[in-house]
Amino acid sequence: MIPYDDTPVYRDVHRERVRAHAKHGANNNSREDQPWTEKEWLPILVEEIGEVAHLLTYDVVYMGEQHRIEMRKELVQVAAMACAWIDAIDRSEPEPVAGTLEFDVKYP
Repeated sequence: MIPYDDTPVYRDVHRERVRAHAKHGANNNSREDQPWTEKEWLPILVEEIGEVAHLLTYDVVYMGEQHRIEMRKELVQVAAMACAWIDAIDRSEPEPVAGTLEFDVKYP
């Protein structure tokens, strides 16, 4: 079963968004207040994905448990950035689009 909402991964993604906003908002570099059409969304998301890719390259020594922890941390950052961008789309005009996707999967 795929977790639906209140699980550690979703809480960690939310915390990462709050952390990133606090860190970058002071410099007016947070994406949280930007429209979804802002050109910086993609480079930032790709940079986060690049950090995941780096952990998978041949020149990174596998660090056992620490490697697993670092990989999860980087993936949470990717998810946080993607969620922030999706939220920006959902907030956009003329109408929010949240909840408009149709999926073949039925939730219990």
